Amino acid sequence: MIKRKKIISFILTLGLAIASTGCGSKSDKKSTETQTDTTTTTEAASTSEPTETATDDSTEASTEASTEARHHYSESDIDDLIDSMTIEDKLAQMMIVALRPVDEGDDVLELNDDYKACLTKYDFGGVILFGSNIDNEEQTVRLIRDCQTAADDSDLGIPMFMCVDQEGGLVNRIEYGITSSGNMGLAATGDPTLTEESAEMLGEEIAALGFNMDFAPVSDVNNNPNNPIIGVRSFSDDPVMTAEYVCAFIRGLNKNNISVSLKHFPGHGNVGEDSHTGLPCSDLTLEELAACELIPFQAGIDEGTDMIMTAHIQYPQIEQTTYLSKEDGSEVFIPATLSRTIITDLLRTEMGYNGVVITDALDMGAISTHFDPTDAAVMAINADVDILLIPVNLYKDAKTDTLAVMDDYMKKLVARVEAGDIKMEEVDNSVERILKLKYNKAILESSVLDYTFEEQMEYVNKIVGAPEHHKREWEIAQKGMTLLKNENDALPIDGNNDGKTLILASNEYRIPSVEYAIERLKTEKLVNPDNITIMSYDELEFEDEGLQKALDDADNIIILSQFSFSQKEIICKIIDHVHESDNAKVSVLSLNLPYDAACYDSADAIICAYHPYGDAHDENGNGPFNLNVAVAVCSAFGQSVPEGKVPVNIPKITADEEGTVSFMDEILYERGSGLSGWGK
Repeated sequence: MIKRKKIISFILTLGLAIASTGCGSKSDKKSTETQTDTTTTTEAASTSEPTETATDDSTEASTEASTEARHHYSESDIDDLIDSMTIEDKLAQMMIVALRPVDEGDDVLELNDDYKACLTKYDFGGVILFGSNIDNEEQTVRLIRDCQTAADDSDLGIPMFMCVDQEGGLVNRIEYGITSSGNMGLAATGDPTLTEESAEMLGEEIAALGFNMDFAPVSDVNNNPNNPIIGVRSFSDDPVMTAEYVCAFIRGLNKNNISVSLKHFPGHGNVGEDSHTGLPCSDLTLEELAACELIPFQAGIDEGTDMIMTAHIQYPQIEQTTYLSKEDGSEVFIPATLSRTIITDLLRTEMGYNGVVITDALDMGAISTHFDPTDAAVMAINADVDILLIPVNLYKDAKTDTLAVMDDYMKKLVARVEAGDIKMEEVDNSVERILKLKYNKAILESSVLDYTFEEQMEYVNKIVGAPEHHKREWEIAQKGMTLLKNENDALPIDGNNDGKTLILASNEYRIPSVEYAIERLKTEKLVNPDNITIMSYDELEFEDEGLQKALDDADNIIILSQFSFSQKEIICKIIDHVHESDNAKVSVLSLNLPYDAACYDSADAIICAYHPYGDAHDENGNGPFNLNVAVAVCSAFGQSVPEGKVPVNIPKITADEEGTVSFMDEILYERGSGLSGWGK
């Protein structure tokens, strides 16, 4: 018998909240941002004011369905349930699928008849929603309810994992609630309890919407500054520090009964390639992994993580098995996702993990470019992976029908099981782990469908984007702002008495956040807006007449940096020009990776903010703005005193004649650096 964990179920939370207080709606403004940085793109979402009573057919159907008897399973039902399942049923339970748009840029915001039929035909383990599936509160709730209704209408009616990548910071699929200052910004506070609090608020909001699984926290140690995909998604480049904050994040999500998935095992922080587009290779030995990358994962296992997501990374020092790439016939080492040596021998046997293992998305370039889809599934399952994430993208239009591809994929996998290529014991073990996790998280026993759409929306309107959440995430972001340098008393700027200030935004998309910050500072009587000029320098040459005049007129200059070499060049020219020509002071706000602080050591002051994206709102509903950007600007004018400590070592840099930047072995700012009290 399983010892059932104490849970705080959505049902109890919903009922208590509705009983204790009324619910109001909040006003949201639509905001879409196109991002061209090389880091992970956060998909923007738009919002509209939710209504408490909906009248369209889909809502009426959802409300009606919620009053009917639902499938519910107890712990004692699990063995009988597994015995009753066909091979196809079991394999489907081992899949989490995505509702993808046919064309990039399109959205899939509702469950049409084709999607419904597919989710009812197969008892999938779950569905993951991306930014292209999420628009506003009402739409998200309806889509999740419709997905669970389709699953309930299947032969077995097993409730699904409803999953989302809601890491906070750089990766937010839901942008109408809190956005969080991100992992590295949280670690910069030096206080793990703030990470726990941030994750608790995040978990409360996604649980209200009907999600029960968050693919977070990122547990990678960002010990390679050149890493193109992790960066500020990591807490630190120190494994012990990363482990401490990973555990805090787990505790926060668990307070709202959200299932947790550490990622990306055995570590994605020390590679120089993005597995979304390529197949990274790490030459680390097992001993080297154990000394660094594995430490946060072991801590997360000990803390009780529900799930671990694998990395599509080759480790030839650990796994020498090769596969002939379907792209060009070359031999590639099988990545961790497909490796029994890494999943069974290392993760399960050596590290003692007995929970659910899930692949990273199988539609990513690292897998889809090189491996036959069925072969990849066979290797993953035989490696003792339990869930295949996005083995097939589900969509259908006049030209493309991947729903039929799913049928073919399932037939091939069933045939491979029947042929003995996939051990039935592996399948049964995986299904048992999945169903026990669903039981322990109360997913088998209850569902959002046990409440009407109107009841759920009443709760959502109270919780998601609650004023107290927005107020608190601003305060937490303030605590993470890190002042690395402050010479010549450059900061804080007295916005009323220190003359004119020029704020140079890294691109047009940052300007609304700067404008929001100035308006907030005006309300608090910390600046006179007539003394402020805001420009974007992204498309400007240093010699631009308007830029030169603005520089000459300014007494204080604040430059927002999102590191690229072209930006580095113009920023360095501005700093040198100002210091050579007059007595103005130049401060740089590093918005993303703190490593760019090494580029601007001649600046008078440097603040690290750790996250430039997201559509945040304040407690009064004003926005959207980028949380950390606005907080950094306000900090520069003395709204709060930066007290953060940089959670990574910042090495010195060098650039060749072509402008390629390289990191040196010598450290410019050591981990833990950061001034307090303006360094005075």
